[in-house]
Amino acid sequence: MVTEAATGTHFLDPLSADEIVRASTIISEHLGSPDSLRFLLVAALEPRKGAEATPRCAEAVCIDIGTGLTTEVVADLEAGVVTSVTERADVQPPALFEEYERADATIRADDGWRSAMRGRGLSDEQIDLSFIHLWPTGNFGSRWEMEHRILKGIVYLRDEPEDNAYGRPVEGLIAIVDLAADCVLEVVDELSPAPAISSLRFDHDHGGPPREDLKPLDIVQPDGPSFTLEGHLLKWQKWQMRVSLHPREGLVLHKIGYEDSGRLRPICYRASLAEMVVPYGDASVGHYFKNAFDSGECGIGRLVNSLELGCDCLGEIVYLDGVVTDERGGARTITNAICIHEEDAGLLWKHTYRHPDERGTQSWLRRSRRLVISTIATVDNYDYGFYWYFYQDGSWEHEVKATGIIQTMAIEDDDPQVTRHRIGPRLAGVHHQHFLSFRLDMEVDGPQNTVYEVDTVPLPPGPENPYHNAFTAQATPIRDESQSGREVESAAARHWRIANDSISNPIGEPTAYVLTPGATVSMMAGEQSMIAQRAAFARKQLWVTAYEPAQRFPAGDYPAQSEPGLGIPAWVAENRPLEQADIVLWYTVGMNHLVRPEDWPVMPVQRAGFGMKPWGFSDRNPGLDVPPPDHCERDTALGSSQHAHHSHNSHC
Repeated sequence: MVTEAATGTHFLDPLSADEIVRASTIISEHLGSPDSLRFLLVAALEPRKGAEATPRCAEAVCIDIGTGLTTEVVADLEAGVVTSVTERADVQPPALFEEYERADATIRADDGWRSAMRGRGLSDEQIDLSFIHLWPTGNFGSRWEMEHRILKGIVYLRDEPEDNAYGRPVEGLIAIVDLAADCVLEVVDELSPAPAISSLRFDHDHGGPPREDLKPLDIVQPDGPSFTLEGHLLKWQKWQMRVSLHPREGLVLHKIGYEDSGRLRPICYRASLAEMVVPYGDASVGHYFKNAFDSGECGIGRLVNSLELGCDCLGEIVYLDGVVTDERGGARTITNAICIHEEDAGLLWKHTYRHPDERGTQSWLRRSRRLVISTIATVDNYDYGFYWYFYQDGSWEHEVKATGIIQTMAIEDDDPQVTRHRIGPRLAGVHHQHFLSFRLDMEVDGPQNTVYEVDTVPLPPGPENPYHNAFTAQATPIRDESQSGREVESAAARHWRIANDSISNPIGEPTAYVLTPGATVSMMAGEQSMIAQRAAFARKQLWVTAYEPAQRFPAGDYPAQSEPGLGIPAWVAENRPLEQADIVLWYTVGMNHLVRPEDWPVMPVQRAGFGMKPWGFSDRNPGLDVPPPDHCERDTALGSSQHAHHSHNSHC
């Protein structure tokens, strides 16, 4: 049995490099060490809640690149044995990095594809210099999708390797590649507009003269940061949690808790990005299938960047490395995968009292500081920043920052631009959406919680509302999974209260946290579309399910070329009770992207997210004990309004 006290490893820690190699070795030997065996995922198998005193185990997803057969394996790292093997001939796991490389080479060597490129007036030199972007195909019922493990390759032109190839798409030309057989199954070649002329690079030498009026901005903490990091255990102010990187989900937080009167109170057992899908809104041959599940089909964790001080992160930074499999059973370390730092967050609270006899004013204020835990992952053309924020008033938030390069298409000069928008001569950006499902395994003051949907509604006219101005908060419990699948209603300021009805605060109400939606959007794809059926989680903003450790990914364990109805739809059909139960929230962040010229050639950050804040969890403002800034050592009483005005900068 592996314990933290004995080995320094906590049961929720990710696998170390040595553990990944050990797990891969155990599994490879058990399966006969075939040369064709590859490891898509090797990660710590988290024990079921309440069963922490179990052996340390690793779970792996393997694929035989010769046959395409997927195998799920569990290895006991202490005993050195395989405890479970499940062959999955019915699924397609994410493509290997190796498969992407082989698919690129396969397309370039295919006579049919090269002939189609030449048919568009391109020379062999242009063909060899082109960029092939490989996409998961989705599932639209074709025999290729039903019978083969495939990727689709779309192509862009470059005049030199450093060009921004997305500026010159070769429209209407797609190669369908069988990853197991290393062959091109079909070349789709439809008559389409010619590529644009310019690639429009955006590197340092092509961004125009740099601005010269920016002064230095230094963030200095002479005594170091206020948080501590011991292994993966992070403590800051009254917050405590465990931080790690998962090869599929990316940044994961475990056991989020808040200290109150010397007692650590649990709030959320596990928080992570569980799935992400990006449906495109154009029906042409080169774009209708672009519905990538960036987590389940690619793996956010294995695509995380190594962050750089002063570039990705600014301030007094502490980093955590991430470790993932190298696909052949070794370990690959991503240095500086997770950034942890503090930021000034403006005002925490303030009040100014103006004396009625004009003797002046008196002010009380505290500045807010927040803890930031972040990663950035690059998924082909897009870059995503994932930021968890924790505040001194007991609230916490998640913000997604999307940037990178938009998907483009070649158009004619008179293109109607119905499903895309012109960003340059004969070049358009395709409208699309981003949906990110966050899994929040809640435990507000313990494992038994109830979710209430809270709407602000006006009272009906009558004795309680004679002036037609009265309104109230109407809370409705989500009693079972048949009532799951809730939508944001901004007109009612709808939010969801996660309450522990068995524990009361000092005024006799259940302790709770509320989930507050940020800016979001509904899925534009129709309910009968394949993407709406395969990514059903994105059709609603909130789902609530009963905790089941095997139910981790809302579009199913293997969304690549998947059938409709997996994940959330199948789970809620069980209709399990949800009142005072061990519950999991699945909140969908939606981002609408109607492409604009300012998004080209590289788009500024687009933000979306959600917030969590205490609701009766504390009996007063949790930020009352935050000390004032150094130059505001005491709450300020000023002699006159005029003096207060002139002394503002020095006395707050």
